[in-house]
Amino acid sequence: MLWLLSLHIGALIAWCGLLLYLPALLATAGNPTTDGAALAREPIALARPLFNQVATPAALLAIASGTALFLVEQIVGTWLIMKLTAVSGMAACHVLCGALIMRRERQPAAPVTGPGLALAALAAFFMAAVLWLVLAKPFA
Repeated sequence: MLWLLSLHIGALIAWCGLLLYLPALLATAGNPTTDGAALAREPIALARPLFNQVATPAALLAIASGTALFLVEQIVGTWLIMKLTAVSGMAACHVLCGALIMRRERQPAAPVTGPGLALAALAAFFMAAVLWLVLAKPFA
C-alpha cells in the first residue's frame, strides 16, 4: 500500500510540475523575427518531447495509481467525487497544454503569453483544490 501511495505522489509531483512549467516555457519562447529563428525554436522543440514523453506518462501513472488507491482502500462518497472533479480539471488543463504546444508549433510568431499564464493559473487552481481536498479528507 505504501509503495502505491509513493508512486502516486511521485507521479503527481512530476505531472503538476510539468503542467506549470510547459506553459511558462512556451510563453517565454523568443519571437523568431527578433531573436533569430533557431533560438526561438529551441523551447518549442523541447516542449513536445517533455509533454509526450514525461508529462503524459506521469499523468497516466498518477491517475492509474490514484484509481488503484481508492479501489484498494474502498473509498467512496462525496469527497471522492469532488477530488475526481478537480483531477478532471487538471486533465483538461493537460489537454489544453497540448493544444498550446501545437498552436506554438504551427504559428511560432503568435504570442501565447496570455493563454500560457491563464492555463498555468487554472492548473494551479485545480492542483490547490486537489491538495486541499486530500488534506481535508474525512478519515471516518
